Amino acid sequence: MKAAFVAAASIVLLSCAATPSREPGAIAIVNVNVPSLDDGSIAPGQTVVIQHGVISAVGRAGAVTLPQGADVIDGAGKYLLPGLVDTHVHLAGGTPDEQRALLKLFVANGVSTVVNLRGNAQMLTLRRDVADGRVFGPTIYTVGPYVNEPFVTTPDEVEAAVVEQKRAGYDFVKLHGDLSLEAYKRLNDVARREGIRVIGHAPRNLGLEVMFEERQYAVAHAEEFLYDRNNSSRDFAAIEPRIPELARAMVRSGIWLMPNLTAYQLIARQADDLSAVLARPETRYLPQSTQRTWGPATNPYTARFGKRDAPGFLLRYQLLEKLVRGFQQAGVRLLVGTDAMNPGVVPGFSVHDEIADLVAAGLTPQQALGAATTNAAEFLGRAADSGRVAVGQAADLLLLDANPLEDVANSRRIAGVMLRGQFLDRAALDRLLIELDAPLKVR
Repeated sequence: MKAAFVAAASIVLLSCAATPSREPGAIAIVNVNVPSLDDGSIAPGQTVVIQHGVISAVGRAGAVTLPQGADVIDGAGKYLLPGLVDTHVHLAGGTPDEQRALLKLFVANGVSTVVNLRGNAQMLTLRRDVADGRVFGPTIYTVGPYVNEPFVTTPDEVEAAVVEQKRAGYDFVKLHGDLSLEAYKRLNDVARREGIRVIGHAPRNLGLEVMFEERQYAVAHAEEFLYDRNNSSRDFAAIEPRIPELARAMVRSGIWLMPNLTAYQLIARQADDLSAVLARPETRYLPQSTQRTWGPATNPYTARFGKRDAPGFLLRYQLLEKLVRGFQQAGVRLLVGTDAMNPGVVPGFSVHDEIADLVAAGLTPQQALGAATTNAAEFLGRAADSGRVAVGQAADLLLLDANPLEDVANSRRIAGVMLRGQFLDRAALDRLLIELDAPLKVR
């Protein structure tokens, strides 16, 4: 598989000084600009050497010795970032062929890691198949089945579910509904004891204060802050003066937030004009079954909402922008999580949409891109070996034609993607999309 990926790339071979022996599969990206998402600086004219799927050297030309026989990629005028991470996707459902098609969509957009937020045993198999090279796609992390009512009710049932999911090998536990106060406390206590983190919705029936007290690891939607304990967002405007207070509580509790702006905005857009959402060019890469499900006959949002509801959603969205801006300024740790495969949210493309939405909400391009890279690596417990272009880091990389720190829209100008040390240039990525443009038939 490795040879096939390298062959697919249009690699420019350059002469280099001889070394004692050739490192098999070594790749060097030369003359490339490397932005830092920590401080916003840019290191120009860098040589980045990749061996065995890991960055082995980074430095100016002449300071780095290229392995003999390395495949060399000319990065002149280009910018090299870590691969992007979508911390909120949905892969379950559909046929195996459809799931594999979705994985290709992520890679074609420079997304090298995803976190699946509705899991089952099939997701554990898919995660393993990707890791072992049997399936082509981004690295997968996954939650297990939901741990909330009506699936579990008592504290003992919650504890048993958490222990079972940890033993099964899931990466996180997902909360997606109500629990009693005792059961919610047990959920977080047992998860900490077992070494598995709780992410998902806020416990709406208990209120935000309980979530802060119990230090849930991550919240999957900024939208959660709009709801009261009766699950109503009718009084959403009352949240605005509380943004500083809520931000301080999030920082004190160490809770991560996936703003999920794109998905929420798309609810309003679908209610207002579903045909315009479905006509976006990226939807053509989706399986036919998904395109039909998102259509007017079965779309879950247009079944509940219409044009008259869209203005209300947009007002709430404007508040979410203020909340996200305030949270960022206060030091709340933000992530890029898009709810990919929620109706209207196209995998891979949605990461760039979310990054742009974060910038529109008030983040800098550096902060928004950091939410998809360096922050995500810390969230996953992988800051030591991923999320930066540095020696010892995993070779999941995104090569861009223009500087994304000047204009975040440049994150979409993808010249190539390196996934676990295997490079795909623009032509190879285009071939992936061409394959997906012939919609999969439902079997």
